Amino acid sequence: MENARIAVIGLGHWGPHYLRIFSQMPRALVTLCCDKDPARLREVSRLYPQVPTTVDPGLVFDAPDVDAVVIATPASSHVELAKAAINAGKDVLVEKPITLDVHDGVELVRQAERLGRVLMVGHTFIYNPGVLKIKEIVGGPDFGDVYYMQATRTHLGLIRDDVSVLWDLAPHDISIFSFLLGAIPVGASATGAAFLKEGREDVGFVTLFYPDGVIGNIHASWIDSNKERRIVIVGSRKRLVFNDLDALERVRVFEKGVSVEAGISDYGEFQLMLRDGDIISPRVDTSEPLKNMCNHFLDCVADRSIPLTNGRSGVEVVAAMKAVDESLAGSGCYVEIERLPT
Repeated sequence: MENARIAVIGLGHWGPHYLRIFSQMPRALVTLCCDKDPARLREVSRLYPQVPTTVDPGLVFDAPDVDAVVIATPASSHVELAKAAINAGKDVLVEKPITLDVHDGVELVRQAERLGRVLMVGHTFIYNPGVLKIKEIVGGPDFGDVYYMQATRTHLGLIRDDVSVLWDLAPHDISIFSFLLGAIPVGASATGAAFLKEGREDVGFVTLFYPDGVIGNIHASWIDSNKERRIVIVGSRKRLVFNDLDALERVRVFEKGVSVEAGISDYGEFQLMLRDGDIISPRVDTSEPLKNMCNHFLDCVADRSIPLTNGRSGVEVVAAMKAVDESLAGSGCYVEIERLPT
């Protein structure tokens, strides 16, 4: 395929960014845009007069000049639109969460596999150069064992009507944690509160339990005036901090840690081994994560390869979020995360 012909459905928050990026890529050609709001389509026509627009997604699925569809609509509509696109023979890049239900997600993955279609989920932070750098460091031989991970994702505003703050923000960090560990969580507990709108949490705290005793903690908030995007990973040999808002030192590695020495002292107690070393700020590329993800999608469309953030990994995040919901309803009780069928 010389140029992938792309359609974008949904021109609210993320859709215009996809339109901008794919319009700049020599390997892609945006051939159609769709949104139910005519005002948004008029704005697209003003900025991209060469791109046809429609309010009817059915025209996107029937269009012979569309190879792949980007779905950036509210989460509740993802299943219906993605299924229709796959049935029409289109490859799909769908914003996170892939679905709001595990069963729907599994069926969508099976449908894409059955029809030979690429199904990719927009877990953009996996394509962040900072996250890729900490993956390299954590996976290296010098980091030691991972003890726990802590993520803070807070800001004031951009409050959504369709999902809670945990469904909006926590999937980013769940996907990052699983990516870094190469494992999926087995259980979750969560607490939260809805201060602004009853029934939709605007602040939440999630604890994820991974194999080998690793813990991941997430703090997400729409009502915190301190904007923060920060991940801390504590290991036996090193501590790592990823601050996505720090343009100068996005990643810092503290060569300090503590572990249990193999031997036993004369007093029959384990000895702790303390390590103290330098603080290092490794070089991190400055490429745009969303552009990296779009490039990866084009690679998968061209090569018929499985995306890094494929449909199954997206459903695994949904399974974790369903356990989070159940724990919230149970006042923070531990909930086992559903295993997906192989």
